[in-house]
Amino acid sequence: MDLRSQDPPRAAQAAWGVLCALREELGALHGAVVGRRRRQGLEVLELDLCPQPVLAVVSGVGKVRAAQAAALLVAEGATRGLFVVGVCGGLRSALVPGTLVHCTRAAQTDLAVRSDREFESDLRLRSAWLAVAPGEQGWFLTADRPVLSLWRRLRLARAFLGPCVADMETAAAGAVAARAGVPWAALRAVTDPATGLGLASFKLHFPSQAGRCADTLPALLRGLGERGGG
Repeated sequence: MDLRSQDPPRAAQAAWGVLCALREELGALHGAVVGRRRRQGLEVLELDLCPQPVLAVVSGVGKVRAAQAAALLVAEGATRGLFVVGVCGGLRSALVPGTLVHCTRAAQTDLAVRSDREFESDLRLRSAWLAVAPGEQGWFLTADRPVLSLWRRLRLARAFLGPCVADMETAAAGAVAARAGVPWAALRAVTDPATGLGLASFKLHFPSQAGRCADTLPALLRGLGERGGG
Protein backbone atom coordinates (compact mmCIF):
# COMPACT_ATOMS: atom_id res chain seq x y z
CA MET A 1 0.00 0.00 0.00
CA ASP A 2 1.37 3.43 -0.97
CA LEU A 3 0.97 5.58 2.13
CA ARG A 4 1.81 8.68 0.13
CA SER A 5 -1.50 8.38 -1.73
CA GLN A 6 -3.55 8.55 1.44
CA ASP A 7 -5.04 11.75 2.83
CA PRO A 8 -3.26 13.13 5.91
CA PRO A 9 -4.96 12.56 9.25
CA ARG A 10 -7.93 14.85 9.79
CA ALA A 11 -6.27 16.68 12.69
CA ALA A 12 -3.23 17.46 10.50
CA GLN A 13 -5.25 19.06 7.72
CA ALA A 14 -5.87 22.78 7.41
CA ALA A 15 -9.34 23.60 8.70
CA TRP A 16 -12.15 25.92 7.72
CA GLY A 17 -13.07 28.48 10.37
CA VAL A 18 -16.48 29.83 11.37
CA LEU A 19 -16.92 32.91 13.55
CA CYS A 20 -20.06 34.47 14.99
CA ALA A 21 -20.74 36.85 17.87
CA LEU A 22 -23.70 35.17 19.55
CA ARG A 23 -24.53 31.54 20.21
CA GLU A 24 -27.81 31.75 18.29
CA GLU A 25 -25.92 32.84 15.17
CA LEU A 26 -24.35 29.39 14.90
CA GLY A 27 -27.80 28.04 14.01
CA ALA A 28 -28.15 24.34 13.23
CA LEU A 29 -24.36 23.92 13.28
CA HIS A 30 -24.72 23.23 17.00
CA GLY A 31 -25.95 19.80 15.93
CA ALA A 32 -22.68 19.14 14.05
CA VAL A 33 -20.40 19.64 17.06
CA VAL A 34 -18.20 16.58 17.64
CA GLY A 35 -15.59 18.08 19.95
CA ARG A 36 -14.85 21.02 22.22
CA ARG A 37 -11.72 22.50 23.73
CA ARG A 38 -10.94 25.64 25.73
CA ARG A 39 -8.30 28.02 24.44
CA GLN A 40 -7.56 31.55 25.68
CA GLY A 41 -10.86 31.71 27.51
CA LEU A 42 -12.88 30.75 24.43
CA GLU A 43 -14.46 27.48 23.38
CA VAL A 44 -13.26 26.05 20.07
CA LEU A 45 -15.91 23.80 18.54
CA GLU A 46 -15.02 20.99 16.14
CA LEU A 47 -17.74 20.48 13.53
CA ASP A 48 -18.43 17.46 11.33
CA LEU A 49 -19.52 19.12 8.08
CA CYS A 50 -17.16 17.91 5.34
CA PRO A 51 -14.05 15.76 4.84
CA GLN A 52 -11.87 18.65 6.04
CA PRO A 53 -11.96 19.77 9.68
CA VAL A 54 -14.18 22.75 10.51
CA LEU A 55 -13.64 24.85 13.64
CA ALA A 56 -16.05 27.42 15.07
CA VAL A 57 -15.83 30.04 17.80
CA VAL A 58 -18.60 32.17 19.29
CA SER A 59 -16.60 35.32 19.97
CA GLY A 60 -18.94 37.60 21.86
CA VAL A 61 -20.01 41.04 20.62
CA GLY A 62 -17.55 43.65 19.36
CA LYS A 63 -14.35 44.11 17.41
CA VAL A 64 -11.90 43.21 20.18
CA ARG A 65 -13.61 39.89 20.86
CA ALA A 66 -13.97 39.16 17.16
CA ALA A 67 -10.27 39.83 16.55
CA GLN A 68 -9.30 37.52 19.41
CA ALA A 69 -11.57 34.76 18.10
CA ALA A 70 -10.30 35.11 14.53
CA ALA A 71 -6.67 34.98 15.69
CA LEU A 72 -7.45 31.92 17.80
CA LEU A 73 -9.10 30.13 14.87
CA VAL A 74 -6.07 30.80 12.67
CA ALA A 75 -3.72 29.60 15.43
CA GLU A 76 -5.80 26.44 15.85
CA GLY A 77 -5.44 25.61 12.15
CA ALA A 78 -8.30 27.38 10.37
CA THR A 79 -6.11 28.51 7.49
CA ARG A 80 -8.20 27.13 4.64
CA GLY A 81 -10.70 29.98 4.96
CA LEU A 82 -12.68 31.98 7.52
CA PHE A 83 -16.45 32.50 7.36
CA VAL A 84 -18.14 35.21 9.44
CA VAL A 85 -21.88 34.77 9.99
CA GLY A 86 -24.61 36.53 11.92
CA VAL A 87 -27.03 39.43 11.67
CA CYS A 88 -26.76 43.12 10.83
CA GLY A 89 -28.63 46.40 10.47
CA GLY A 90 -29.60 47.57 6.99
CA LEU A 91 -28.38 51.05 6.04
CA ARG A 92 -30.46 51.26 2.85
CA SER A 93 -34.24 51.22 2.71
CA ALA A 94 -34.20 48.24 0.33
CA LEU A 95 -32.35 46.11 2.89
CA VAL A 96 -35.41 45.03 4.83
CA PRO A 97 -35.39 42.42 7.62
CA GLY A 98 -34.73 38.99 6.17
CA THR A 99 -32.41 40.19 3.39
CA LEU A 100 -29.15 38.24 3.10
CA VAL A 101 -26.11 40.41 2.42
CA HIS A 102 -22.68 39.16 1.32
CA CYS A 103 -19.69 41.31 2.26
CA THR A 104 -17.64 42.78 -0.58
CA ARG A 105 -15.50 44.96 1.69
CA ALA A 106 -15.54 45.51 5.44
CA ALA A 107 -14.58 48.86 6.95
CA GLN A 108 -13.77 49.74 10.53
CA THR A 109 -15.77 52.97 10.55
CA ASP A 110 -14.87 54.24 14.02
CA LEU A 111 -11.09 54.04 13.50
CA ALA A 112 -9.55 57.53 13.69
CA VAL A 113 -7.03 56.90 10.87
CA ARG A 114 -8.11 56.21 7.30
CA SER A 115 -5.33 53.83 6.26
CA ASP A 116 -5.54 50.06 6.75
CA ARG A 117 -9.16 50.05 7.91
CA GLU A 118 -10.82 48.43 4.87
CA PHE A 119 -10.51 44.76 3.96
CA GLU A 120 -11.81 43.00 0.85
CA SER A 121 -13.42 39.59 1.11
CA ASP A 122 -12.22 36.68 -1.01
CA LEU A 123 -13.97 36.68 -4.39
CA ARG A 124 -13.81 32.90 -4.85
CA LEU A 125 -15.40 32.19 -1.47
CA ARG A 126 -17.99 34.93 -1.95
CA SER A 127 -18.98 33.66 -5.40
CA ALA A 128 -19.35 30.10 -4.12
CA TRP A 129 -21.46 31.33 -1.19
CA LEU A 130 -23.68 33.38 -3.50
CA ALA A 131 -24.37 30.24 -5.51
CA VAL A 132 -25.91 28.49 -2.49
CA ALA A 133 -27.26 31.55 -0.65
CA PRO A 134 -28.40 34.24 -3.12
CA GLY A 135 -28.56 37.75 -1.73
CA GLU A 136 -27.29 41.29 -1.99
CA GLN A 137 -23.62 42.26 -1.98
CA GLY A 138 -22.24 45.31 -0.24
CA TRP A 139 -20.12 47.03 2.37
CA PHE A 140 -20.05 45.85 5.98
CA LEU A 141 -19.50 48.87 8.21
CA THR A 142 -18.09 47.70 11.54
CA ALA A 143 -18.16 49.75 14.73
CA ASP A 144 -18.11 49.18 18.47
CA ARG A 145 -21.70 50.30 18.95
CA PRO A 146 -24.86 49.57 16.98
CA VAL A 147 -26.46 52.11 14.67
CA LEU A 148 -29.68 53.11 16.44
CA SER A 149 -30.38 56.60 15.11
CA LEU A 150 -31.54 57.89 11.74
CA TRP A 151 -28.87 60.59 11.80
CA ARG A 152 -26.03 58.07 12.20
CA ARG A 153 -27.54 55.76 9.60
CA LEU A 154 -27.70 58.57 7.02
CA ARG A 155 -24.17 59.73 7.82
CA LEU A 156 -22.75 56.24 7.30
CA ALA A 157 -24.83 55.53 4.20
CA ARG A 158 -23.65 58.76 2.51
CA ALA A 159 -20.02 57.74 2.95
CA PHE A 160 -20.34 54.43 1.06
CA LEU A 161 -21.89 53.70 -2.34
CA GLY A 162 -24.35 50.89 -2.93
CA PRO A 163 -25.78 48.42 -0.42
CA CYS A 164 -24.23 48.64 3.05
CA VAL A 165 -25.01 47.25 6.48
CA ALA A 166 -23.88 47.91 10.04
CA ASP A 167 -22.28 45.25 12.21
CA MET A 168 -19.81 44.98 15.09
CA GLU A 169 -17.31 42.23 14.17
CA THR A 170 -16.65 41.69 10.46
CA ALA A 171 -13.89 44.22 9.76
CA ALA A 172 -11.92 43.03 12.79
CA ALA A 173 -12.13 39.39 11.73
CA GLY A 174 -11.31 40.36 8.15
CA ALA A 175 -8.25 42.30 9.30
CA VAL A 176 -6.88 39.31 11.20
CA ALA A 177 -7.54 36.95 8.30
CA ALA A 178 -6.02 39.29 5.73
CA ARG A 179 -2.84 39.77 7.73
CA ALA A 180 -2.53 36.02 8.24
CA GLY A 181 -2.99 35.34 4.51
CA VAL A 182 -6.26 33.47 5.12
CA PRO A 183 -9.12 33.99 2.63
CA TRP A 184 -12.34 35.13 4.26
CA ALA A 185 -15.97 35.89 3.47
CA ALA A 186 -18.97 37.08 5.45
CA LEU A 187 -22.73 36.69 5.18
CA ARG A 188 -25.28 38.38 7.43
CA ALA A 189 -29.05 38.57 7.63
CA VAL A 190 -30.69 41.95 8.16
CA THR A 191 -32.74 42.20 11.36
CA ASP A 192 -33.44 45.94 11.56
CA PRO A 193 -33.34 49.26 9.67
CA ALA A 194 -30.61 50.78 11.90
CA THR A 195 -32.78 53.66 13.12
CA GLY A 196 -34.37 54.69 16.39
CA LEU A 197 -36.75 51.74 15.99
CA GLY A 198 -33.86 49.37 15.32
CA LEU A 199 -33.74 47.80 18.76
CA ALA A 200 -37.41 46.79 18.65
CA SER A 201 -36.96 45.40 15.13
CA PHE A 202 -33.83 43.52 16.20
CA LYS A 203 -35.67 41.85 19.08
CA LEU A 204 -38.55 40.95 16.78
CA HIS A 205 -36.49 39.46 13.94
CA PHE A 206 -33.37 38.10 15.66
CA PRO A 207 -34.91 34.72 16.64
CA SER A 208 -35.81 33.90 13.03
CA GLN A 209 -32.72 35.42 11.35
CA ALA A 210 -29.87 34.62 13.75
CA GLY A 211 -28.90 31.20 12.39
CA ARG A 212 -29.86 31.59 8.72
CA CYS A 213 -26.37 32.37 7.45
CA ALA A 214 -24.63 29.62 9.40
CA ASP A 215 -27.23 27.16 8.12
CA THR A 216 -25.96 27.75 4.55
CA LEU A 217 -22.41 26.62 5.37
CA PRO A 218 -22.88 22.84 4.87
CA ALA A 219 -24.01 23.44 1.28
CA LEU A 220 -21.20 25.95 0.72
CA LEU A 221 -18.52 23.55 1.93
CA ARG A 222 -19.94 20.75 -0.23
CA GLY A 223 -19.83 23.07 -3.21
CA LEU A 224 -16.26 24.10 -2.52
CA GLY A 225 -15.28 20.45 -2.23
CA GLU A 226 -16.87 19.63 -5.57
CA ARG A 227 -15.01 22.53 -7.19
CA GLY A 228 -11.75 21.29 -5.77
CA GLY A 229 -11.53 24.18 -3.32
CA GLY A 230 -11.95 22.00 -0.25
